[in-house]
Amino acid sequence: MLHSSFIKEPRLSTSSISPSEQPIKISLSIPVYRLSLSYKEMPSYSVQGGDAGMNALRQSTVQPIRSKDKIEEIKQLLKQQSYRDYFLFVMGINCGLRISDMLQLKVKDVAGKEHLQLREGKTDKYKKFRLNATLQNEIARYVAGMYDDDYLFPSRKGIQPITRIQAYRILSTAAKQVGIEEIGTHTLRKTFGYHFYKKTNDVAMLQDIFNHSAPVVTKRYIGISQDEIDQAIDEFSL
Repeated sequence: MLHSSFIKEPRLSTSSISPSEQPIKISLSIPVYRLSLSYKEMPSYSVQGGDAGMNALRQSTVQPIRSKDKIEEIKQLLKQQSYRDYFLFVMGINCGLRISDMLQLKVKDVAGKEHLQLREGKTDKYKKFRLNATLQNEIARYVAGMYDDDYLFPSRKGIQPITRIQAYRILSTAAKQVGIEEIGTHTLRKTFGYHFYKKTNDVAMLQDIFNHSAPVVTKRYIGISQDEIDQAIDEFSL
């Protein structure tokens, strides 16, 4: 917020009618305004691309969980900690939704369903995604005793869903305990994509699932491009 302090400085000007006559002096008070700006109020500048650029930068440093053993370790760790947190992880790596869309889901959106249908918050695009048999079984166990209008991932402090920051803390804490550092809320989505691609080798289908603009975007997003670069470098020498 910009504020200004105004300091008035009088300026005097004297004019004489003639040297032989008594001078008539005219005083004019002209305010001069000075603008003062405190350090904390100085405008801040962001990197090129603004918030979108920063989000892209953060996403690029987050990696999928490539090791299936590590995935199982996290599952067991979260199951001991909280069944809600365990289900958040399991659902995330099996459906590939953005965490922001997952947190808005209610019981009625998934209970007894073979397909998950929603409009993505970021793209405003309609999405229909098949829930595999394993995930359907996990959902049935998790929602038992819950009401249709309950959020799938309610906060312990009320009926609202947990926040994106809370979800990050849950995942980050568990990941670090099993030795994984490059973690973020995109990790679940990237992990789904990475293992889907490894199993099917179908980047076009994955591109469609993620609503990406091009296959190269999808491969870069799930870390496959980096893996291919690493392998090429490993096999290269002069």
